[in-house]
Amino acid sequence: MSEEVKRINQVQAEKKRRAEERTTNLSGEQIFKRSCNTCHPGAQAGMGPALDKLKEHFPTDKVLKAFLRQGAGVMPANPVEVINEKEMDNLIDYLRELQEAPE
Repeated sequence: MSEEVKRINQVQAEKKRRAEERTTNLSGEQIFKRSCNTCHPGAQAGMGPALDKLKEHFPTDKVLKAFLRQGAGVMPANPVEVINEKEMDNLIDYLRELQEAPE
């Protein structure tokens, strides 16, 4: 491997490390309270629909993530700059847990 390639790889690794240090990596519950609870209070209907049919409408995490990233109607998009990948995974896990919680 040439010295130039090694240097490029080191710079990229350092950029990634710095970006990871800046992230908050909030829990799914924290993300929900910050970003979702206003319109879906306690996962119930509010300005947005109740989340009780989440599994029905979004059978896979991939489909749910794409929807959350894109947004729809008045629901804003949540790009990586707003909710990083770790936080998005945490949010999806939390939303799935809400579906499994006894009523």
